[in-house]
Amino acid sequence: MSIYPWIEKIDFQKFAMPLVVKRDNEYYPGIVEKLADLVFELERCGASDKIVLAVKEYRKKIISSIILYYQGDLVDAQLIVNEMLDEFNDAAPAITDINSSIAFPGGGPDYSEVQFFRARLSENVVEFSSEDMLHIPFNKRHIVKSERFSIPGLPCLYLGNSSYACWVEMGCPADHRFNVAPILLDNTQKVLNLTVSISALYAFNESENTLSESENENYVISLLKLFVLTLCTSYKVEETNRNFKSEYILPQMLMLACKRRKLDGITYYSKQIPSELLACNVGVNLVLFAKYNGEESLSEICQHLEVGTSFNFALFKQLLPCQLYKTYELRALSTPYINNVGTKNHFFPYTETQFFEFDKYLFANWHRDWTIPTL
Repeated sequence: MSIYPWIEKIDFQKFAMPLVVKRDNEYYPGIVEKLADLVFELERCGASDKIVLAVKEYRKKIISSIILYYQGDLVDAQLIVNEMLDEFNDAAPAITDINSSIAFPGGGPDYSEVQFFRARLSENVVEFSSEDMLHIPFNKRHIVKSERFSIPGLPCLYLGNSSYACWVEMGCPADHRFNVAPILLDNTQKVLNLTVSISALYAFNESENTLSESENENYVISLLKLFVLTLCTSYKVEETNRNFKSEYILPQMLMLACKRRKLDGITYYSKQIPSELLACNVGVNLVLFAKYNGEESLSEICQHLEVGTSFNFALFKQLLPCQLYKTYELRALSTPYINNVGTKNHFFPYTETQFFEFDKYLFANWHRDWTIPTL
């Protein structure tokens, strides 16, 4: 029996992600329209006044922060985003450690380890060292450019929960250019979850819990606020040759708000995968902030990682089956949900791809004897 029948009435298709627009100047009007659609949908479906009001207030803050940014009032824009983040407690569904985050399915009751991958491109088949697979060193911060959740000069470490996620993020490179390393975290990190779609509301609505009526309502409000943030940071603008990207405004301010809150990173769905339904299992990214405390090269976050050397995808494809006998249980695949990859029109089970075999190979053949380099 569902907790809130009105949740079942929400039109999922209206809020499918990522949201794609052709030009940069379509981003802000798109957000205004999409958030208005959400409020209308909640009212139409019969959500309580408290829930509708909470979403309206959150919508107002997001729109105000973007307008202030466009006006050059970056300080006040950032203050609003800081306030928005402060509305979440250090608890699920918003802020948790890695292993218990709902961003990574398949954890089960023991919240097993989450496997991560990091890729680098090369023109020839090479093996990058473990240190080569870390973030851009601080003494080379001049080459750090603007990314969705990072600003110029401030290194971050971007990871995917599958080699496929890394591949699509890097533009689907040729096999011989694609080099991937396995990575594990020690689960001391606290991260913000920006992987909340309408399906997360559906899942909670069908769950069995012992929460009181007010606790259930507050949890749904938290989910909806996270959904609003996920929605507004899930825009993909097709226009090329831009010096400024409007779709990065909110993600970058959220990154700064997270750093202020002493959080370690943000989880989010790959925007290069055409649907969150295809990204929810093997298309989850994690950005870790390279905290700077005067280090010459590497952040102290590297002390909390185990990183393998890279292996080339083209070389992997040359291996005979006798080299692939070892296996490894991947958390992303230990879930009852369908794990498909591809496009909206052509998709395939992840377990029937070479990426799946590559993921297993990297972890099954990893000699975990690497020591953290001196900072």
